[in-house]
Amino acid sequence: MMKRTSRTIIALAAFIAWGLSSNLALAQKESTSSRGVALYGDSAYEGFSQAIEDIYLGSEDLGRITEIPVKVGQRVQANDVIARLDDEIERASMEIAKIQASMVGEIHAAQASLDLQTVRVEHLRRLLRDEMAGSDELRRAEMELNVAKARLLTATEQRSLRMAEANRLELQWKRRCIRAPFDGVIAEKKAGLGATITPSDPEIVRLVRTDILQGVFNVMADRAMAMKIGMDTQVYFRAARKTVDGKIETIGPSINSESGTIEIRVRIQNPSGELRPGDRCTMRLLEPSSVDDTPESISKRRASGVQRW
Repeated sequence: MMKRTSRTIIALAAFIAWGLSSNLALAQKESTSSRGVALYGDSAYEGFSQAIEDIYLGSEDLGRITEIPVKVGQRVQANDVIARLDDEIERASMEIAKIQASMVGEIHAAQASLDLQTVRVEHLRRLLRDEMAGSDELRRAEMELNVAKARLLTATEQRSLRMAEANRLELQWKRRCIRAPFDGVIAEKKAGLGATITPSDPEIVRLVRTDILQGVFNVMADRAMAMKIGMDTQVYFRAARKTVDGKIETIGPSINSESGTIEIRVRIQNPSGELRPGDRCTMRLLEPSSVDDTPESISKRRASGVQRW
């Protein structure tokens, strides 16, 4: 009797274990939704995040900082003023050049001289036909007409040069105002109000763009060579404790001879700015799956405890 009971208990336990393993296998199969499944088994790659743009703003011109209307951590838009340098000399030079470029007296004088010589030549030609003027006098008048035309051309060209010089000085004056080239966040101030900027030390602030991040991962060459640009990935940010989607953007063209790895860069959308550059990351590749991500399969995955990451 005891042996029969033991056999029954063992059989029942085996049946329960088989059922649990079948349910877990089914849940794992259903969890391979349209988001994808990890390639290469459970392979994961360690790396870090970078801002897609990270630059120092400054000026190559010598000058003193008169205004810095931004602070560290402030979000700025493209073309916002980041800093201003003293510009009194540049402004005065620009205004003088604009006045000179607007001067047309020389052109008017040259035009009047040309008109006078034109009338004189026509008059002498009529007199020559009536044999009341000599040919030498007409030739001298025609030469003076050509000189008047050259003077008008010279005056016109000089005005064009003055206008170009005024535009150059205006651009030079505008360079005294440093503006943001893209939307971003002020990450660091390198110089303060009143500091002097020199060509050897031109940096004023550090600006980073964080709406798009790049995950940088050094992957062993045999694994990296199987990857393709555009492949879907999942990236886990340790500090933020968040998993996001990404796509492979670049694959390094060469293998690092010391580590035997290839650099892989993953593009990650970050419109809210919740994720930060410099965070340690873990990346897994995803392979498209034909299983639909239906509400029923999602409910079964949640009930089974199988998570996406």
